[in-house]
Amino acid sequence: MTTVAAPAEAARLAALWRLLSLGFAPPTADRVAEVETLAGALAEIEPTPELDAVLAAARSTELDGLSAQFSALFRGTVLVSPYEGSYEADPIRQGRQMADVAAFYRAFGAEAHGPSADRPDFVGCELEFLSFLELRGLVAVERDEDGAELIEQIAASFLADHAGRWLPAFFASVLEASADAHFYRSLATLGGQVIAGELERRGLEPAPLPPRRVRSIVERDTFACGA
Repeated sequence: MTTVAAPAEAARLAALWRLLSLGFAPPTADRVAEVETLAGALAEIEPTPELDAVLAAARSTELDGLSAQFSALFRGTVLVSPYEGSYEADPIRQGRQMADVAAFYRAFGAEAHGPSADRPDFVGCELEFLSFLELRGLVAVERDEDGAELIEQIAASFLADHAGRWLPAFFASVLEASADAHFYRSLATLGGQVIAGELERRGLEPAPLPPRRVRSIVERDTFACGA
């Protein structure tokens, strides 16, 4: 049974998911600056080699080069697809998964104003939603409101049915494809550690989706990010 995380742990997780969401969104100067700020703040509280690597990469990266790396990895003829649906072999299941992800967002009245606005199953959207859930749960605990346990259950369901099924493969694929892209390599290392830790903490064993082997153009559709 999943238990509500302690406030300090919930705040740490919210910051980690937010950092990763920003890092895997199309790069801008403001987003890279916030990644640097979050990584620095988290490293001050609990330093790790993974956070140190993200911080160093954020400080040393140049925006033009980062934009080129993002495009090479995630846009056009992609090296790594940033969409959950692309990891489903069955086209019918792809559509169902995307609709289900959007339903999670709508259940919380989430709007498409976040930094990762894109398809609902975009990696940045799903990571942003996980951060959002941690913050909602934290507020409920601090205000002694009902609903904290329900939010934890929803977060566990989202990890079991969606994020936890494909993000491990996504992060592993980014690691494989980003030998010279230190910013994304450091984010993928951190992301793999965070998702593995959360699945273990919650006792979840989602049915994994395999790495996406076919490299082809991923087209955007008319969906907007629900987070």
